[in-house]
Amino acid sequence: MLNNYLKIAVRNIKKYKAYSTINILGLAVGMACCILILLWVQDELSFDGFHENGKNIYRIIPTVSGDVWTSSPWALLENLKRDYPEIERGSWYVNTVGSISYKEKTFRERIALVAPDFLEMFTFPFISGNPQTALRDINSIVISERTVLKYFGNEDPIGKTIHLDNRADLTVVGIMENVPTNSHMQFDLVARPEVFVSKERMQSWSMDCPSYILLSEGTNFKEVVNKISDSVDRYDKRGVYDCTVGLQPLDKIYLYSFSGTDPILYVYIFIAVAILVLLIASINFMSLSTARSSLRTKEIGMRKVIGAKRSDLIKQFFSESLILSFIALAVAILLVLLLLPAFNTITEKQLEFDIFYNFNISIGILLVALVTGVLSGIYPALFLSSFQPVSILKSFIVKGSKGNSFRRFLIIFQFSTTVCLIISSAVILKQINYIRTKDLGFNRDNIVIIYLDDELLSKYETLKQELLSHENIVNVSAACNLPLSIQNNDSVQWEGMESDKSIMFNFVSVDYDYFETLEMEMSYGRSFSEEFPTDADNYIINETALKIIGYENPIGRSFTVWKTEGTIIGVVKDFHGTSLHNQIKPAFFMMREYEVLPKRIMIVRLNSNNIPATIDYIKGRTIQFSPGFIFNYRFLDDYFNQVYTNEQNMQILIKYFTILAIFVSCLGLIGLASFMAEQRTKEVAIRKVLGARTMGVMVKLSKEFVMLVLIANIIAWPAAYYFMNGWIKSFSYRTDIGIIVFILSAISAIGIALITVSFQIFKAANAKPADSLKHE
Repeated sequence: MLNNYLKIAVRNIKKYKAYSTINILGLAVGMACCILILLWVQDELSFDGFHENGKNIYRIIPTVSGDVWTSSPWALLENLKRDYPEIERGSWYVNTVGSISYKEKTFRERIALVAPDFLEMFTFPFISGNPQTALRDINSIVISERTVLKYFGNEDPIGKTIHLDNRADLTVVGIMENVPTNSHMQFDLVARPEVFVSKERMQSWSMDCPSYILLSEGTNFKEVVNKISDSVDRYDKRGVYDCTVGLQPLDKIYLYSFSGTDPILYVYIFIAVAILVLLIASINFMSLSTARSSLRTKEIGMRKVIGAKRSDLIKQFFSESLILSFIALAVAILLVLLLLPAFNTITEKQLEFDIFYNFNISIGILLVALVTGVLSGIYPALFLSSFQPVSILKSFIVKGSKGNSFRRFLIIFQFSTTVCLIISSAVILKQINYIRTKDLGFNRDNIVIIYLDDELLSKYETLKQELLSHENIVNVSAACNLPLSIQNNDSVQWEGMESDKSIMFNFVSVDYDYFETLEMEMSYGRSFSEEFPTDADNYIINETALKIIGYENPIGRSFTVWKTEGTIIGVVKDFHGTSLHNQIKPAFFMMREYEVLPKRIMIVRLNSNNIPATIDYIKGRTIQFSPGFIFNYRFLDDYFNQVYTNEQNMQILIKYFTILAIFVSCLGLIGLASFMAEQRTKEVAIRKVLGARTMGVMVKLSKEFVMLVLIANIIAWPAAYYFMNGWIKSFSYRTDIGIIVFILSAISAIGIALITVSFQIFKAANAKPADSLKHE
């Protein structure tokens, strides 16, 4: 019996080649989209999932004055480990960059500064060495496999000495596998923080050190949170913080953020997009199957007359649907293999499609094919198998509006979905354009960023003067942070504070000419100046900080950071120190620097004349001052774009998936328009005999499609507004969605529908009446 179903299915596919091609191509595109998104979602959900102790690892999250920090005080970790037996292990994790030298080779590397517990808490497998003892010695270091190849080639690095920033000689005691890309921690070397940070700093309560703990198996982490929630206030005897300590599970760190849009939201969005595109493809199948039902009525009638049960017909139609689905799956796999390199480029990932080794994806795509086959075939199977033999054999064509009504519903649903995607793509693009053109409070054009090594840092003043002698270099300064990532914080006090507790402000250690180089404007006072030696202990604050402080005339007023009292000499106009997801926070600027945060970032403003030659000049001078320096530079605009990588990737992906959804929808419309034109051949001929013009007939035939698309827009508008308004609210600074986006989306959808069906409608309307009246 099954063999018979398959033969009939294959025969019908061959008989109706155009219809079958439209269905297979539509299903294949829908499945390919679904598979690509499944690969992306699997990678997103796999972040930090490879750690054996992952379910018991938590990041310490302090909340100070309502603001949640991902960094905690240096001194907190050791106190917690000592007093709470539920905490088995704990480690700092400070990601920094340093110059590593071995023989003639010097490179800038990503270094993780951690406690000895780190390599036992987290699963970063060793190729050589012992993770339990690797970091017991302060002067030991563990390097990754790629780092071994870079410095040592085929030489065994164990026991060899490498040089770190000319400040320490470190012995290689272990080689670990490269850190997986699906880890929120990314580094190439692991060392003790004592190499970079003073003992005094590590015993301080400055909140600039991400810390992690491992709880004992079976420990209720909520109970631990209750115990440690007031630990900062208890341990820090100064009482300067109003701090609550919490814990964030390791598997939530990448997918859930404390500012901006959670990455998990994009996972949900793309899962929804995958389902919608697949539904659109399945709708094509159902629409075309029910539309062409009249061509199979005699077959159905004859089968029922000779004894076929309705269940037999249902099985037959499901067999046809599943065969088409699995043929489409084969085509979809080929499309995925062709599109994956481009998809990886867009998403900046390294996804692989291997159905033989990726069990979850293999099961996933089989389920996609089965679900698509069943979903696509369920209505045609039930609809066609319900025809009565007597009615069929009397009239051949089954009359009634049931099939037409259902097809109209499917077209409305299909275009509602498509219009939602069009609106979503337009809103995201509008917000990204708003971000790109938003006045950030500083000029990021023609700004070059260079990270200095220790030697250049020690010769910075001389290097600065050398660079300023070039005619195309406008200004030079330095800071401990980029102006787009001001996240360091410290406690501050000022004259006349209502509370005796400190408040946390963001801060940046800067050099002279910082505000001039970035072309920031001052609201009050002046910038730091070499003419005033006392500026070494003075401060500049932003307007948001001034609002909190409440001074009417801030210049010359007392301002204290920790125990260092100084004077406010200026107020800079507010600028965006982080992404537009976040409100502008209170900040202060100082000349003084912390040892762990040197002013290593050199900021150079160029004019627009011959920029490549000017950069070559900068390269030559930096290497002249530090012969081992590896010259790398980036424009500030590149960092700006990097801040919004998720949003830009989302916009690009939504755009392409929208195009594919439109393509699949148009395939269905082509099939339906062709069938409609065929069914109304005689009607068109009679209208033309009675004097109707070709254009009038075209308008008449197009009217139904336009009405269906208009109804689809009415349904899509509120749905799209609800979802996109929720997304855009994740930005503290955002554009208005506006009615124009919806109107243009509606016009686009109607235009796409008309262009799609116009050829078939014109062909039918322009046919000769004499030939059409002969049509059966």
